[in-house]
Amino acid sequence: MSSPAEALQENASLAQSWFEARGWQPFEFQREVWATMQRGRSGLLHASTGAGKTYAVWFGALLRGTPLATPPLGVLWVTPMRALAADTTRAIQAPIDDLGLN
Repeated sequence: MSSPAEALQENASLAQSWFEARGWQPFEFQREVWATMQRGRSGLLHASTGAGKTYAVWFGALLRGTPLATPPLGVLWVTPMRALAADTTRAIQAPIDDLGLN
């Protein structure tokens, strides 16, 4: 059985691999959000459009479990516009599909 620190590193490695498969590199603030959420902490993330908030928060939620996304995972995502909701749904579905999660 892995320690909490080892689980944090394993899960962060999965996220890093997912980003690399797209030719992306996570921003430092995204990694900080992931680690903070894995420690059970909460907060407020404020950044401009296109800065990477969705994957900061979404991977934080996915990585919260040990192992990755231990069921049941519940997330309430609030967005102000229908078009934005459709884009967000597509964005958050990609890692679920790619990582083989339910």
